[in-house]
Formats: sequence, C-alpha cells, structure tokens
Amino acid sequence: MTPESVSQEQLLSPSRHIFLSPHYDDIALSCGGTAARIAEGGANPEVALIFGDHPDPSQPLTEFAETLHRQWGLDAAQVIAGRRAEEAAASAVLGTTARFLPFRDAIYRGTRYLGDDQLFAAPAADESNLPSSIIESLRLSDQTARFYAPLAVGFHVDHQHAFLTGMELARRGHEVWFYEDLPYGLVEGARDRRTSAIGESIRSAVLVDISDQWGKKIDAILAYPSQLSTIFVDYVNVGTHREQISEAMAAYARTVGNGTLCERFWMAS
Repeated sequence: MTPESVSQEQLLSPSRHIFLSPHYDDIALSCGGTAARIAEGGANPEVALIFGDHPDPSQPLTEFAETLHRQWGLDAAQVIAGRRAEEAAASAVLGTTARFLPFRDAIYRGTRYLGDDQLFAAPAADESNLPSSIIESLRLSDQTARFYAPLAVGFHVDHQHAFLTGMELARRGHEVWFYEDLPYGLVEGARDRRTSAIGESIRSAVLVDISDQWGKKIDAILAYPSQLSTIFVDYVNVGTHREQISEAMAAYARTVGNGTLCERFWMAS
C-alpha cells in the first residue's frame, strides 16, 4: 500500500499532539519537520521524554554508561542537565513543549544492558510492564490526542518499549502514528528488517511534506552537539557539519517522499 500525503487540515485535525520520545534527540531526528509543521499551524506539539530521568545516585554507573559519557563529553553530574539544555534549545526551534516522564535510560537501569549486544536486542524480561507504566505516567484524560511513537527501527530496547507503548495505546482506541527512527533508518535495510520483525500489525500509511520545515529540522538536530559525533560519524559515517548532516538526512527523506522531503508514518493494522 502506497502511503498518501496528508493535508495541513488532516495533520492538525486532533486537538492534541503527543510525541513519544525514547531519548532526548529522537523527535528532532525522526519527525522534527512534522512537529514544526504542527506548531506553525497553531497547535502545541508536546514531546513526552520517556527515558530521560536522572541516574539513581545510590547506584554506581556501569563501565558501559561511563564509556558513553566520555563519548558525549559529559560527566555523570552533567549528563541529564546537559541533555535537557539541548532539548530546550531544540524545542525552541521546533515550537514543541517538553515534559519529562519518570523513567531512566537503559544504560542506567542496573546491569540489564552492559553493551550494544544487549542494548539492541530483546528488552529484559523483567521490564515487560514498562509500556503500561509509561501510559499510566501520561495521565490521559480523554481520547482526543494523536500519539506519535517510534517503530523501533534499529531495535534499541528503549525504542522497543516506546513502540509497545504506542501499540497498547492503539489497542485502547487512541490514534497513533508510528515514525521511522532516524538515524537508524539511514542504514540500508534497517527499516525493512524492523517492519519484517513486526509483521502485519502495522502498515505504511501517510507522508508529511516537510520541505518548508527542513531548515528547522536541521537546526533542531544541531541543537544536540553532544550526540552529533556518535550519530553522524560513528553510526552514519558522514560528518558533523551542517551540510553533511543535511545531505544525509535529505537523501532518506527524498527517498521516502519520492523526490519530496517527507517524513513517513505507519499505523497499527
């Protein structure tokens, strides 16, 4: 099924827009253009930052967490404050409002995830209740919101939990659009591997033309300087200059939009 482009009226039809963001940069990277277009249309897109709470000060950090801190150029005391400052800068660009849910990043959840082999695999069995806890923390009072949740392209455990949260919201009758996680989707075959693993429970549904919001999307991505090297050098294998980032992201967006800069969304079948 070929996804269809949505009009501005269709995009803005719900009264609330809540973007489920596993980590601090996921909305800017994956669907920042859509969030900016919603904001420009007069709505107030909300970003629910799921796994952004502070590490437990009573628990020592694992060597894996310490290694990532060194890559980011932040120590344990700075990491959350630094990431939230980056989020605030990106929010100012996109016109979003951030709210922080009380859950910690996988690297801070004890010794469940001690390396990439565990971080990009099946979530720990004792975390099966996390999606329900996430929904409870959202304190929903009505059915009027549209939710935007990740497909979990790349299989990061936190993204998988957010995907399962989106699926449960859809099961409960909420409108949920699933976005393609970037930069994971930039790796050839990554999105196909994920949709194959999900199976027929989701379907490609709509395209959002973000041509007129492209500059804001790139500006928002650049608001996360602590992550640029990890994302665009180590993972995407390009560079951290604006032109390099824009070129890599635009190549994917034009492929998705058949020549037009688009973000693609999926829905539960």
